[in-house]
Amino acid sequence: MTFRLLLALILLAAPAFAQNKGPEIPWDKMDLGPFHSGCYQVRNTTSYKGVAVSVGTAEAPAAMLFDTELLRFHAAWEGKLAIFPRNRGGLEGTIRNDAEVQLSNGWRTGWGTEVKDDPRLQHQGAAPGLKWRGLYVNGGRTVLSYAIGNQAVLELPGSEKHDGIRIFTRTFTIGPGSEGRQLQVLEAEGSAKTSPGGTVLISRNGPAVGVALRGGMNGAMLVGKDGGRVILNLPALTAPATFQIAFGSVAAADTEKLLAALEAKVELENVTALTKPGAARWGTPLETVGKVGTGDEPYVVDEIPLPDNNPFKSWLRPGGHDFFPDGTAALVNISGDVWLVSGLDEKLEHVKWKRFATGLFQPLGCKIVDGKIYVLGRDQITRLHDENNDGEADWYENFNSDCVATDNYHEFALDLQTDKAGNFYYAKGSPWTPTNTSPHQGTLLRVSKDGAKLEIFATGLRAPNGLGMGPNDILTCSDNQGHWVPANRLNIIKQGGFYGMVPAAHKKLKFKAVDGTEFEADPSSDADRKAFKTEFWGKSDTPTPVAGHDLPLVWMPQQVDNSPGGEVWVSGGKWGPWEGRMLHMSYGHCLLYGVMMETVDGVAQGAVVKFPFKFPSGIMRGRFHPKDGQLYVSGLNVWQSDASRFGCFTRVRYSGKPVTMPVELHATKKGIDLVFTGPLDEKTATDRENFSVERWNYKWTGDYGSKDFSASVPNRVGKDLVLIDAVRLSADKKTLSIDLPEMAPVMQMKIRYKITAADGRTVDNEIHNTIHKLPGEKTASAQ
Repeated sequence: MTFRLLLALILLAAPAFAQNKGPEIPWDKMDLGPFHSGCYQVRNTTSYKGVAVSVGTAEAPAAMLFDTELLRFHAAWEGKLAIFPRNRGGLEGTIRNDAEVQLSNGWRTGWGTEVKDDPRLQHQGAAPGLKWRGLYVNGGRTVLSYAIGNQAVLELPGSEKHDGIRIFTRTFTIGPGSEGRQLQVLEAEGSAKTSPGGTVLISRNGPAVGVALRGGMNGAMLVGKDGGRVILNLPALTAPATFQIAFGSVAAADTEKLLAALEAKVELENVTALTKPGAARWGTPLETVGKVGTGDEPYVVDEIPLPDNNPFKSWLRPGGHDFFPDGTAALVNISGDVWLVSGLDEKLEHVKWKRFATGLFQPLGCKIVDGKIYVLGRDQITRLHDENNDGEADWYENFNSDCVATDNYHEFALDLQTDKAGNFYYAKGSPWTPTNTSPHQGTLLRVSKDGAKLEIFATGLRAPNGLGMGPNDILTCSDNQGHWVPANRLNIIKQGGFYGMVPAAHKKLKFKAVDGTEFEADPSSDADRKAFKTEFWGKSDTPTPVAGHDLPLVWMPQQVDNSPGGEVWVSGGKWGPWEGRMLHMSYGHCLLYGVMMETVDGVAQGAVVKFPFKFPSGIMRGRFHPKDGQLYVSGLNVWQSDASRFGCFTRVRYSGKPVTMPVELHATKKGIDLVFTGPLDEKTATDRENFSVERWNYKWTGDYGSKDFSASVPNRVGKDLVLIDAVRLSADKKTLSIDLPEMAPVMQMKIRYKITAADGRTVDNEIHNTIHKLPGEKTASAQ
C-alpha cells in the first residue's frame, strides 16, 4: 500500500467532526448572507444539497437546515450557518452545525401523500415527486420555493424568543391540491402526547420537545407517532392556505414555559409578499485601483486587485467569470458569493465591485445568457434574477439540479459553457479515492437550453477543472494526472466518448486480466466490482480495458501543467495573431499556454507553448471582453499550485508589438514543421545547436500517474534524446522544418529552442506535443 493511499484511508476513517476542528480559516469570518448552501452532515444523516437559513440575529444567531432533495427540515441549532472543514481551504469534508442540534429529522421524505423512509438508492438524487424550485431573498429573510407533485409550496423559516426560549418556525403558503398531504415535522426519541391546546409534547430523558400548529387551518392535525415522530396531516385544498409549524426544545423543568411559548397568539407573516424584492443588503460598490502593465512586450498583464479588504470579510477565491454586453463582469467566488465588476476600462483606475449574490454551493462556473447570470454549483445551475434592478439578486432560481451530489469533496462541479443551440455543459470530478459511487462522478454533463433535461455527454474524467467551447461547438476539457491518467491531458470531447478514467466509465467495458482472461464489466458499478473482486484501480493485478480510451489532443507533463484549468478561444479581432486559436490555462503553475492543433487523417493532435508571464494565482477560466477585446482570466489557490495569492482576476492585453511565437505544429514523416507568427533570423533558426528534442511515452494503468518511458525501448524508464538531422527555414522565414530520424507516433515530445527573430529579439521557449498519427500511418497506442 502506498503512503498516499494509506493517508487517504486514515483521513476517511477519522470522525467527520474532526475535519471541522483546527486553526481558523478566513471562511470562518465571512458574512455568508441570509443562507448558505452546501453538503451538511448533521447527527447521523447528510443533506447532500443542504440550505442553512439564518433565523436569528447577529447577537443571537440561529439556523435551520433544509434538504432540497428530500424537501425535509433537517436540523435547527442556535449558532452560525456553518462550520467548515479545515482541509483544503474548507472544501475537503462536509459542513457541520455550529452549535448543539436542538431539533432534527432523519432519513425521511419531508412531504408526501404519506411520509416515507428515504426511498432513494444510497440516499442520492431528488426524491420522486418532489421538486426544488429555488429561493427568494428579501432583506435578511429567505423564502424556500418547491413543489409536491403539482402543488406549489412557499416556506419561510424563522424563529422567535419567548421568555428566553427559542422557538423555531416554519410558515407555509401552500397551493391547491386534490390530495391530502403529510409533512414530516421532526423526530425525537421519546413518548408523544397531545396537550389540551393541541401541542404535541415529546418527553424523553433530558430535554422536552414541543410542536404546535398555528393558523387554525381546518382539517389539519398534528399527530405524534411512536418513537417520537411528529407528522402534520393536511387535507386536500381547494384554495391556497397559510399556516405555521412552531417547535422548540427545553430542559424538562421548562416544559410549561415551552407550552406557553408554542401556544402564544402570533400573527402569521405574508409569505407571498416576501417573494417580492426587498431593500438592498450589500451597500454601495467597493473600489480597487488596477495596475496597468508596462514594457515593450506584445502581451502585457494588467492586475485587477480583488477587494480582499471588504466589510463582509468575503474570502475571495474566483471560480469563474463572464461578461454582460456592456462589459460589466460577473465573477463567482468558490466561497459562495457573486460580484459584479465594472470600470474595466483602459486605465483601471476605478474598478467597482458590487456584491450581487451569496450562499451558493462552491461555485466554479459562470455564464451570462440573455442578461441573466447562470452559476454552476455542486448542487445545481442557479439562474439569478435581480427583479428590482438594485444590483442584488432577489430570486435564486433552480435552473437544473438533476446532477447527483455526494459528500465526496473531490467531485467538484467544474466550469460552465454553452453551445450555439444554447445547451449548457459542465464536468463533475471523480471521487477520491477513485471508487465511483454515483452516476455522475467523472462525467461531462449537458443541460438543455430550457433546463428541463440533463444527460451524460461523455465519461471517464478524473479531475476535469476546465472546459472550452470553440468555433463550430468544439468542446474541450482538461484533466489532471492520477489513477488511469498517466499525465495531464487536454481532450477534444465527443458525445459518448470515454477519456481514460476507468472507474468513471459508466458503461460496460471489455477487460483483460493479468492472467490473460477477458471479461465484460462496468467499473462504475458496485455490483461488478464485487463480482470481479477488483476496484479497477491502483493495484498490480488491476485489469485493463482492451479497447483503450479516446485519445487526448495533447498530453502535458507535470513540469508543463501539474493541474490544468480550462480553455478559451481567441475572438474579437483585438488580440493579435492568436485570433481564432485556442489558449489553455494552468491552475497548478499559474501559466497561460497557446494550443496548436492539427488533424491527420481524421485524428486530432496538438501541442502547447507557454506565454512568457506568470499569474499571482492559479488561472482556470478565461473570457474575452466584449468591448476592449482583451483576455480576462480568473482563478484561485486551494490545493497544490505555485500561487502567491488566494485568487486573481487579471487582464492579458495585446499591446500591438510584434509577436514571434509558433502558432502551428505539423508532424510529418521527416520531422516537425513549426509555423511562427513573425519572421525568424535565418542564421540562428537553422543552427541545430539552438534546438533540442526529446520524446517519451507513458503507461495507461490504474496506478497514480506514470513514469516516463523510452519511445524506442518501451519498458525502459527515461526519455529519448533525439538527434536533429537538419533545420530548414522557409522563404518567408516563418516556417521552421526540423528534420528528425525515425519519426513515429509518440505520446510526448519536447522541442526546446533558443533562436532570434528577424528584428533581433530573442525567441526562447519550448513546445510539448503529442503525435498520434503521421500522414498515411497507423494511430499510436493509447497505452
